[in-house]
Amino acid sequence: MKKLLLILCVIPYISYSQVIIKADLIQRTDSKKIIENSFDLSISSFINNNIVMGLTSEDAFADYIQEGFDPIQDSLFQSHYHLFSRYYYNKRSFFECKVPATTKGGIFVVERVRVGGGYVFLSKDNFDFEISYDVLLFQNENGWNKGNLSIGISTDASIFSSQLKN
Repeated sequence: MKKLLLILCVIPYISYSQVIIKADLIQRTDSKKIIENSFDLSISSFINNNIVMGLTSEDAFADYIQEGFDPIQDSLFQSHYHLFSRYYYNKRSFFECKVPATTKGGIFVVERVRVGGGYVFLSKDNFDFEISYDVLLFQNENGWNKGNLSIGISTDASIFSSQLKN
């Protein structure tokens, strides 16, 4: 986490492109069915007018599944980070794809790919409040898509870094 915070502080200052910093604050997963506080940070940059690529501190988990036994939900840790890409359909709507940085225990990366979409429901003073929902691209062995609903806030960090440079 310390490395990600360092990256969040340094990259906007040295970058020449639009850098977005985001924090997911509330989350609800289909497996737990409860609303939880979360603090998943991400940093991303526009690579053209509509596409953003970045890194998020969202953890990736998998179910422990053994034949003849009930699966244990989200019990196998996979990765501390996700690489992600977003395509903005318009200024408020986007499609998203997340891929864990690593996987463990014989689980392939493609089995943990998440896809979804989101909507910026409020923009105020360089802050965007958004809601997003994503699911596994491929169902796990039990047929679950493992959906995840999150609410977060993002800002354009390049505005702050340009103020620091002046």
